[in-house]
Amino acid sequence: MQSKADAATRYEVSSSDSSLVVNARSTLHDVRASTAALTGYLSAGWEPDGRLAISPEPSMHVEFPLDSVRSGNAIQDREMLKMADARRFPKAAADLRSVEPVAAPARYKATGDITLAGRSRSYSGEFSIARAEGGVTVEGEIGVDIRDFGLKPPNLLILKVDPVLRVRLRLLARRAE
Repeated sequence: MQSKADAATRYEVSSSDSSLVVNARSTLHDVRASTAALTGYLSAGWEPDGRLAISPEPSMHVEFPLDSVRSGNAIQDREMLKMADARRFPKAAADLRSVEPVAAPARYKATGDITLAGRSRSYSGEFSIARAEGGVTVEGEIGVDIRDFGLKPPNLLILKVDPVLRVRLRLLARRAE
């Protein structure tokens, strides 16, 4: 007999407690940039044993302004904004499309759409989710190939940047009132 999951609860992203970190490799040095200007929501139900309910299917939307992503190097940041065409497309976003449990406890495989530079592409990866009083924490990491979005990585003389970025998300969402 299948257990009855709780009805979906809506959670709002807490920008002050959330972060997105992007790591890129280049021939000269690794580049690390991050933002905490994340906004969005998570809607999820829970099984009686505390696991994430797959039905009703969870939903999530997260976005951030590209100009909030900082590496600590103004020249790199300016080039990143120009490469991503941030004037025309000032935000990046991600939307969850499907979730399925994997063997490890509190881990799930997710498929969703990432929107960057006006193009949406589907990606899959694993994430963990933990529920605490009044909120949830979601953590995951994926590789994102910027060429999927029609973007070309910088390539200047001896500097070549790998087009695959490692993107790590740590999201804290609080129960919506």
